[in-house]
Amino acid sequence: MSFVVKIVTSQHFISSIIIIAFGIIATVIIEHGHRIYLKKTNNTVQMNAIVRSTFRLIKTTAWLIVLLAVLEVNNIRITSIIAGVGVAGAVFGMAMQDVFKDVLMGMHIINDKSFKVGDVIKIDGDEGIVTLFTLQTTQYTSINTGDHVTICNRNISKVAVSSGIYDINIGLRYDEDPDHVKEVFTGCAKKIKAIKGIRNAEYLAVQNFEASSVIYRIRYWCKPKDKWVMRRAAMGVLQKCIIESGLEIPYNQLDVHVVDSQGN
Repeated sequence: MSFVVKIVTSQHFISSIIIIAFGIIATVIIEHGHRIYLKKTNNTVQMNAIVRSTFRLIKTTAWLIVLLAVLEVNNIRITSIIAGVGVAGAVFGMAMQDVFKDVLMGMHIINDKSFKVGDVIKIDGDEGIVTLFTLQTTQYTSINTGDHVTICNRNISKVAVSSGIYDINIGLRYDEDPDHVKEVFTGCAKKIKAIKGIRNAEYLAVQNFEASSVIYRIRYWCKPKDKWVMRRAAMGVLQKCIIESGLEIPYNQLDVHVVDSQGN
């Protein structure tokens, strides 16, 4: 019993208790500050993820300092421990470098406000709706295939938020009257604009001259997630306009030369 009393009343034990108490108080203050910050701000999901990670790092650092201080007051040399932690930290850092790259890219995306949950983005030729974003990964549902895709943030080298602007190119014969084409496609654009879900549509005139056709363009605006449904509806209207107007879409033509056995 006297041994226990001696330990409890020793300077080392009292100092350790005081240091741990300061650690507990610091943790309470940090958590309270975190709650106050969340109440007073209206951050996005991405920013809240950074804030949460930052406060966790602060608490972890505080308790690491508490641990080292307790060891120091109990005459345990921490120099060798710090050296060992340094080596372990280097090994850990090499093993976790991909995670660090993900986090850095995630913070970069948030800082630049590149995209947010609900946006339709284009990554590596695919287009999808962002369903979840963390500092390490981005998840989206592909509009083209319906697949649920998870991509590490470090692999996002180029990303674009879809504007909702889409074009339909139509190739017509060279001998079609341009004024007649303009009249037909202008009226067609108005019909496409009337489709529920399409915000606007317009005729953009000649775009290019191909080998056997002149390329005209109609542009329409809609929500990116509805682009395929709206495109099918617009193509249906366009097909009727072309049939009713008498415009002709040229077929690919090939010149075939036949040489007989006489070389003629």
